[in-house]
Amino acid sequence: MESTKNKRWMSSCQRRALLGLCLAGCAATGGRAPAAAPDPIARSHAASGAQRWDRPLAIATTAQVTVGGLHGTSESIEDIATGRYRTTTELGALHAAEGFDGAARWEQTIDGEVVTRDTPAALAQTVTARWLVKRGYFRSAGARYRALGARSLDGRACRAIEAVPDGGAAVELWFDDATGLLARTVVRDGHDVQTTTFDDYRQVDGLALPFRTVSDSGDPRNRQTAIVTALRVLTARTAPGDAAYGRPRDDDERLRFAGARHETSVPFELINGHVYVRAAIDGQPVRLIVDTGGVNLVTPATAARLGLAARGKTAAGGGGDGRVDVAYARAGALTIGDAQLADPTFYVIDLAPLAAIEDETIDGLVGFELFHRLAVRIDYPARVLTLSAAAQFTPPPGAVATPFELHDRTPIVPGAIDGIPARFTIDTGAGNALTVHSPFVREHGLEARYRPRFEDITGAGVGGLTRGKPVRFHDLQIGGAHVHDVVGDLSTDRAGAFASAEVSGNLGGTVLSRFAVTFDYRARRMYLEPAAGDVPRDIYGRAGIRLGRDGDALAIRGVTAGGPAERAGLTAGDRILAIDGAPVASRRLGDWRKLLSQGEVGARHTLAIVSGASAARRDVTLVLAELVP
Repeated sequence: MESTKNKRWMSSCQRRALLGLCLAGCAATGGRAPAAAPDPIARSHAASGAQRWDRPLAIATTAQVTVGGLHGTSESIEDIATGRYRTTTELGALHAAEGFDGAARWEQTIDGEVVTRDTPAALAQTVTARWLVKRGYFRSAGARYRALGARSLDGRACRAIEAVPDGGAAVELWFDDATGLLARTVVRDGHDVQTTTFDDYRQVDGLALPFRTVSDSGDPRNRQTAIVTALRVLTARTAPGDAAYGRPRDDDERLRFAGARHETSVPFELINGHVYVRAAIDGQPVRLIVDTGGVNLVTPATAARLGLAARGKTAAGGGGDGRVDVAYARAGALTIGDAQLADPTFYVIDLAPLAAIEDETIDGLVGFELFHRLAVRIDYPARVLTLSAAAQFTPPPGAVATPFELHDRTPIVPGAIDGIPARFTIDTGAGNALTVHSPFVREHGLEARYRPRFEDITGAGVGGLTRGKPVRFHDLQIGGAHVHDVVGDLSTDRAGAFASAEVSGNLGGTVLSRFAVTFDYRARRMYLEPAAGDVPRDIYGRAGIRLGRDGDALAIRGVTAGGPAERAGLTAGDRILAIDGAPVASRRLGDWRKLLSQGEVGARHTLAIVSGASAARRDVTLVLAELVP
């Protein structure tokens, strides 16, 4: 019940904001006009250069880029004939790149990892990106079109058309009625929407090309403006070779083990479904949550304590529908056991809401930057984290091997929920068991199937609170492994990570803690070794109460409708001073949660309560009950 969900620290739209002038030439047009093209497309083809686009060529662009208070330079190259492209961006100390090399779409993150996303949704986005570079909308085949009608853009009348390239994702194309030129594209990526506006068209070698591009994901902190400072139209004779579009080299040399070792093991704490590990940044101790898909992250307070200079102000979201400020800082080294990553970049994000729920010291996260470079084994039963050099890694004998795809930075594995085929994100940074995403719930009529008794606040993430309807799943299949009798929730979120239709659900630490779990990101494999012995039956919090630390008291942050706490007359905002005569300051928050949420059905506890501004103290009897049979 008291779960925390901190997935999707950086949305795909935010990543694009850091990548600079990606696909800048999308605003231009190319190829022969189709015989029966929609009128705005035919007109735009003529207005932007018509037959001048028929010869093979490339476009090279340099631009000044501004995003989130950061300023820098972006360089891009596009191959009109093949759809290959590459964009590199320098924003002060931050470097990022993205491209399509003719075989795969790759991304180089600000910490140097080179990633290829391979989910069905990501592959569809790749098709559309390549189609836009090739100016596929000026050919008579290869896409389906649908007229969307009139649109207004900053007072200008436009005509919009939706295009769906064969095998690709939909994109909206807005054409300016006055000039006939492309004024805007709108691309949806999961629950993110990226709007790119083009203007300041100029003639270059007889082609009309935009010199100002604004990319917007709906949050002004992520709005990116690119002003072209140099643009060249290249012919087949002057265009660069294949190497210009190639995938960058992985920077594995930044990860080193002490001595001649190639493996290190460290103990961890498992609290509320989260893996806490002791580490060091620039030689100073930190306590970090290990998150499969999370970024290297520190809180503002930690950055200040370590002397890290935080720069920029963009935005990120996660569980919940809110967004938080994101800055960036560079350190000298991140050390876990005998493994050390040199020159790491950290996202700087306030984790105060998470820390308040956990009642734990949280200096930040460690995630994808290590998972990408190493094989990572999280032995939940033994509470040991093992990091192994990828070249020397061998799969654990007898483990159930499951292939996975990458969604952003997070593994997605195939599985099933009581026989219904599903795809799960594997999220060690979430303390829940299974949250089924709201689109999957609606698609499969799961509320009618499981008949949940109530809706509740089921967790909290970087974007705020998440809501869902708790239910019991009888058989949960994760690749080739099965887990029985799992209490999860059917998300009712309309925004945020759990409103995404790209996956079926999010698997967190409560389920994963039944295994030793090993991740090999290079081979795209997860290995599950079931824990020995009997597994305790999953229960939903039997007090129907959500607690947080409030000095020497416990703050009631919410109660379950119709649950024991509500029946006892407790409400959000009440403060608990003592339980069964013991001052709440005498134990950790996790101990009180265990007592009240996992105690025997029918157990009675006396709570000393104060409400509101009143100093009057009253005793309340709380009787535990089974809320999810």
